[in-house]
Order: sequence, then structure tokens, then C-alpha cells
Amino acid sequence: KSELPFTVQPGGVRFGLGAVKNVGEGAILSMIAARKTLGTITSLFELVENVDMRLVNKKVFESLAKAGAFDSLAPATSKGPLHWRARIVANLDRLVDHGGRFQRDRDQGQTGLFGGDFEPPTSDPHAGLVETRPWTETEALSYEKEALGLFMSGHPVVRYAGAIQAVGAKRLGEMTQSEADVSTAGIVTGTRQLKTKRGDRMAVFMLEDEAGKVEVVVFPEAYNRYGGLIADDALLLVRGKYERDDDTARMVASELTPLDVIRDRAIREVLVTVPATQTSKEFAKSLQAVFEKHPGDRRVSILIDTGQGDGMRVKTQTQRRVRPSDLFVSDVEALCGAGSVELKQSASVKTPADT
Repeated sequence: KSELPFTVQPGGVRFGLGAVKNVGEGAILSMIAARKTLGTITSLFELVENVDMRLVNKKVFESLAKAGAFDSLAPATSKGPLHWRARIVANLDRLVDHGGRFQRDRDQGQTGLFGGDFEPPTSDPHAGLVETRPWTETEALSYEKEALGLFMSGHPVVRYAGAIQAVGAKRLGEMTQSEADVSTAGIVTGTRQLKTKRGDRMAVFMLEDEAGKVEVVVFPEAYNRYGGLIADDALLLVRGKYERDDDTARMVASELTPLDVIRDRAIREVLVTVPATQTSKEFAKSLQAVFEKHPGDRRVSILIDTGQGDGMRVKTQTQRRVRPSDLFVSDVEALCGAGSVELKQSASVKTPADT
């Protein structure tokens, strides 16, 4: 439904397609024209058949998919936007080839009833697309920022909220005055690797969370210990001195810790919810294979959900222990459904420097 520019809608502003990277004005106008001609676009196949494929190339489709522009075309069988976006990108060559071939045949008067080399559509017009694993939330947000220059559907730090709270760190929006020793967390951007006059290495970067951002300075002493962690898109807990005046704010870092490490320390149990309809031996073997793929030291409990309310759930513990990484969550949710993994966290946890 988006237009070339941002447009005001009841209750908000609709993102303009012109702001999506690698998508030219000609490609956008071609898609808008196709939408007006068709009234409603029901599938990606219909889209590639009706836009000017000389303007709307593979890179355009890739950027739009990563931005979430095609989310509304997801079939009912899709396992959420992380699965749908990954599936589109995995099928870009097929889609572009189909569109180009369909239009060439049409121009030559050879187009069949359905065109291209795809089977006639079933109730799912995207049945011709091959399956693939869903993106992790980390991957999806990274692709959003790649395509849009910002995080749209969420923020990478949010999923660590429990662990961040457990170590007593503050959100950037809560830091309103100077403090000698404080911790906060965010994603690293705008990294600058520098040298002092003496030739010692140091770094400066911006740390961003969903509420704000702050400049972080890592002087040589801290850099010698933590410099290997500093890179754009790294998710870090930063401890140090917070300096704020009327015009500027910055942190002088004394300690950096990856948020994965903080979360791993905070998680005490992994809870996997399985529908009662998915209790076959084949399913159990598939789930066990996922657990074996991610060995670790956190216990796993399985909750059998009968769909009849909380009172009809059966909880059982497995002997398997896992490392609950983002990829583990993605692999389990690909099998059990979105939201099937809950990471139970301790009320408090120590950072490496406190242990």
C-alpha cells in the first residue's frame, strides 16, 4: 500500500518506498502502476508478471523483501514474517526468471494460461516457492537496517531485556545525569579505530538501544582487554563512567561484555511448548536432533499444550541440555511454531567482572 514518498494515514505515517535502499524511482512507479491496474496484488508471481522487469530487478526485490514490503502477501501457511521474508529471498532467482520469461512469452504472443514453468496455482499461490529455514530475529533486524537504514519491526536489544535487567543495567533513556559507575547495553554503530599520540590503540563508537544512543570512548587500557569485541552491529553491555552536561553525553568504558554472554548466564531453563498434535515419534526425533545440534548446559523442559487452557498442559523435563542461542530458538520455532521457546531467567546475574 506504500507510495513513493511517506504518506500520512489515519493513526500514523506510511513508510515511503523511495526510502528503501537500492530501489529506484522507476521500479517503484512500475509497481504502483501494476497495483493500480490489478486493483489488488495477490501473489509475488502476479507481481513479477505485471511490473517492468527491466526496472524491477533481483536487487530491488531483495531490498523490498528485507524491508518487509511483501509481508502482506504471505500465505496463510506461512510461519510468520521471519519465515516468509527468508523464503522470498531464497526464491529470488525463480521469481525473477518467471517474471522475465512470462513477459517475453507474452510479448511474443506465446503465454499460456499460467505462464512460465510453474504449476497452476492451488489455494496457496506461492506453492511453487521452495522452503527454507526462517531467519532468526537477529538476521531479520539486520536486513531491515540494511534495507531501510533503521530497525523497523523491533530492536536487537529488546530480546535481551531480561538479562540486562538482571545485571542491573540501565536503559539509555534512564541515564539523565553523570554517574561514576554505571552499566548500559545496546548495539554498536559508527565504530572509529584510533591511535593516541603515543601510538596506543583506542576506539570510539555509538551505542544505541530502542530509547536513545550515547558516544562510548574506549581508552587504551580498556581497549587492550576488550578491543576484539568492538565492531559495528556488536551487541554489548558497557560498564564505565557516564559523563553528561547540557549539550553532550558520553561513556568512558571500563568493561565490555557481549550480551550473549550476559544472557547465557541469566538463563536457568529453556521451556519448549509443543502442540498435542505434534507428539509422533518422527516429531520427537526431529526435536531431539535440534537439541543435539545445540549442546550446552541449560536444562530443557517440554510443555505439551492440548489447546484447552493452562490447566490442560503437561510439563516434562528431558535429559538433554542445550545452549539457547538465537539459532537454537530459530531451529526449534521452525519445528514447533513461532513463540514456542521461552527462556526462563534468573532474577539476578553477575557480570564477568563481578565473578
